[in-house]
Amino acid sequence: MRNAKIVCTLGPASDSKAQIRDLAEAGMSVARLNASHGSPEDRKDVIDRIRAVDEEVDRSLAVMHDIPGPEVRTADIDEPIYLEGDSRVRFFEGDTATPEDVGLSVDISVVEPGDSVLLDDGRIETTVEEVDGSDVYVHIENGGELKARKGVNVPGVDLDLPFPTEKDRRELEVAAEKNVDLVAASFVRDGSDIIEINNTLEEFGADVPVVAKIERKGAVENLDDIIEETYGVMVARGDLGVELPLEKVPVFQKQIIRKCNEAGIPVITATEMLDSMEQSRRPTRAESSDVANAVFDGTDAVMLSGETAIGAHPARTVETMHDIVRATEQSDVYERIRDERVPPSDESQADALAHAARTLADDLDAAAIVAASESGYTALKTAKFRPSVPIVATTPNDRVRRQLGLSWGIHSVTTPYTTEGADAIIHESVQAALRTNVAESGDTVVVVSGMMTDLEGVNTSNMLKIHIAAETLVSGEAIVSGLATGPLVRVEDGDVGSVPDRAILAIPADFDGDIEGDISGIGGIVDARETRISPITSVARDHGVPMIIDAAVPTGVDDGTTVTIDAERGVLYEDVVSDYSA
Repeated sequence: MRNAKIVCTLGPASDSKAQIRDLAEAGMSVARLNASHGSPEDRKDVIDRIRAVDEEVDRSLAVMHDIPGPEVRTADIDEPIYLEGDSRVRFFEGDTATPEDVGLSVDISVVEPGDSVLLDDGRIETTVEEVDGSDVYVHIENGGELKARKGVNVPGVDLDLPFPTEKDRRELEVAAEKNVDLVAASFVRDGSDIIEINNTLEEFGADVPVVAKIERKGAVENLDDIIEETYGVMVARGDLGVELPLEKVPVFQKQIIRKCNEAGIPVITATEMLDSMEQSRRPTRAESSDVANAVFDGTDAVMLSGETAIGAHPARTVETMHDIVRATEQSDVYERIRDERVPPSDESQADALAHAARTLADDLDAAAIVAASESGYTALKTAKFRPSVPIVATTPNDRVRRQLGLSWGIHSVTTPYTTEGADAIIHESVQAALRTNVAESGDTVVVVSGMMTDLEGVNTSNMLKIHIAAETLVSGEAIVSGLATGPLVRVEDGDVGSVPDRAILAIPADFDGDIEGDISGIGGIVDARETRISPITSVARDHGVPMIIDAAVPTGVDDGTTVTIDAERGVLYEDVVSDYSA
């Protein structure tokens, strides 16, 4: 199973329901909607289609709404224009563009002669020669074709744009209305920008985790402050490589990922990872290495932009990225690096338990770590320590399930609300690990659970258990509580004189009689009938024999099969079930 996740930007090449499903089946975990393009109404429709696919596919699929932030873009023109090198061009606030006059989305007249103005991720370089009122005249140092709505960067210049912008507010209102899973905030400067986004979402009645996009020098300098306030981080290398010297971006990428890993928050590596696959069916060797290096660095997710939004082969591109990530994670080099970079735990109990879960899983050769969590916090803490086994995160909250789809190594599953206490939560969580095929019956799993005091009737403290996973054979109604393991024996005539010690008796639905013989050595009784008051239930109560009713043992389970009756929860398991508190 793959640990690093894949984020895909949706666009004209990938926003139909069928196309979204193709991407999800190819390996997409998070669908990104770029609000710099299209309309809010279009985005609402796409979100509905993503939700429909999420309900149909096996893995979680989250929606990340990427708001534009205080950006500057060129005019939304119908046809590309060409800016000649060594020519003079006027920039102005407007919605038209020619080779001599290029409209921008905002006024940039605060620039001064000598400042650089870069277009389209720096592909077109200009230098300011003159500022006349709101008009800015530049010299084209390096020309090229300019298409509609390309990004404009002015490195080192504060354009004093509002945050969030009015467009951001409109998009955040859509995010709140559609209950998206994540909001990505562009061009953040420090932690206060994240607080502003959260306040705006709260104003619209929403609580959506924010992913901070690191795109400016100021954001790199204020990274610690941003990490303190944000849910996650995106290393947006396109604008970052324009705002900062290009040669420094790889170093900053590694530093940002490392800090996020140490803080235990998800981090996405983005921009031009498989750029050539917008047209080509195969990536370049350099692109393949770029994806692999991000995985070696410890990224939680890698992102595709134009490759899936407007590319010729969206699903194939996702499959290719999946293959690169999977091959990287299966290497001895990756295993060594992962183990060397396990961060120390902080002084919190949650950190200590998550770190202990990783150690136990290694020492016991466990198949998985099962993290039962209402808010997702326990699962995120577990992922922080990069265990060598899969993390199955169970939650009663569908939205939390989707959000956890961004984080490294987590396979998130929705489990039903329960008011039956911690043991019931653990039972449901371990069954989820079996249903997802992460663990098999008889496997050892490490179960870590956080506080769940917000669930009605449930008050669990942080806990850690070693558990033997077992498949549920049948569920019924508990009559006499207790836990017992033994061989299954079907009772046809009521005579138990020759059954083995600790046997679990299976009473068929058409049984009409009584048990004959000494039952003091019987382990438990599983009765297919619904009768709560009968001679057998009376005997079970008198002797304290665990018993459940309304539970017909499947015909495919042979006599002599080792089973466990958990009459506390009214469940019969295949194999031995045990757990040990830590």
